[in-house]
Amino acid sequence: MSLRFGLVGTGGAGHLFAGALAMRPGGARLVAVCSRNRENAAGFAREYGVPQVFTDWRDLLEAPGIDAVCLATPTGDHAPMTVAAAARGLHVLTEKPIATSVADADRMIAACDEAGVTLGVIFMYRFMEGALRMREAVTGGLIGQPLVAECRDLCFRSQAYYNSAEWRGKWASEGGGSLVTQTSHILDLMVWMLGDVESVAGFYTTTALHRIEVEDLTLGVVRFRNGVLATVASSTATVNPEPRSLVIRGTEGTVGMVDDDLARWDVPGGPTREIQELLEAGSVDRGDTLTSSGYADPTLHFQQMEDFVAAVAEGRPPLVDGWEGRRTMAVMEALYESSRRGEVIRPG
Repeated sequence: MSLRFGLVGTGGAGHLFAGALAMRPGGARLVAVCSRNRENAAGFAREYGVPQVFTDWRDLLEAPGIDAVCLATPTGDHAPMTVAAAARGLHVLTEKPIATSVADADRMIAACDEAGVTLGVIFMYRFMEGALRMREAVTGGLIGQPLVAECRDLCFRSQAYYNSAEWRGKWASEGGGSLVTQTSHILDLMVWMLGDVESVAGFYTTTALHRIEVEDLTLGVVRFRNGVLATVASSTATVNPEPRSLVIRGTEGTVGMVDDDLARWDVPGGPTREIQELLEAGSVDRGDTLTSSGYADPTLHFQQMEDFVAAVAEGRPPLVDGWEGRRTMAVMEALYESSRRGEVIRPG
């Protein structure tokens, strides 16, 4: 099946979508692009050979010959754009996080369900080989019963980064700070591997390093329904940043990732030859994510888009559907709410 996509947004995420579509997942192709800045939209269209250019996303949704839309826009735009696209009978693949609130995520899911269209959320780290193997170890009992997990994302963003776009650093348009924009990827991996969350307790603050509405430092504790306890550390105020990491320890072993790589495999019997090769493999250069929004490799977007196109063709949910995006959003929203209220919160 071939899907004709329209793309809203020509920033960094827009290039990842366009790069993935240039690889023609499932025969899909990019046929329209939209940016509020006509010059940006036109230049983007020339770069990727896109025939239709728009400056108003509503016009793009009304254009003939489009089956689906990719949303590479500020998070606050995801809900209204998704609801409008669903009303036009268009499938939607949106950047993470799904929305700025669980309530908006519910609106998006309901609109797509009612219209009978597919909703997907970009969490492309789930398609990394190391992440897939780590999840298999956790869910397959290779580490025994999971006990404790550690999710760390201590990076740095300058004030210039927040000043670079009007929507950055604001609750209404970004939905949060380091937790939702930087750490949501690795937090999503942890939730994907360990399952539903029972309750969270968290604290967030804005340090003296930044002049922004949202937080640049969040610390939290998560209790999963299976009894696992986990810590979450998220910051864009780490002047000596560290590679993000996820470690899960069980009754019989420990597995972990650092950046995009499988880095720890302490299990009974040791690693297989295939796992050893993953442990020894060099890192793929996907851009600087420690100090900038430099993720530049569209390969994982391509893999997720392959699944999305196949899901539409087969009439099944994609591997990361609206409900999966909502689940991770609910954990982040609960961490914020816990800090505001000084209470342990059950995610909605």
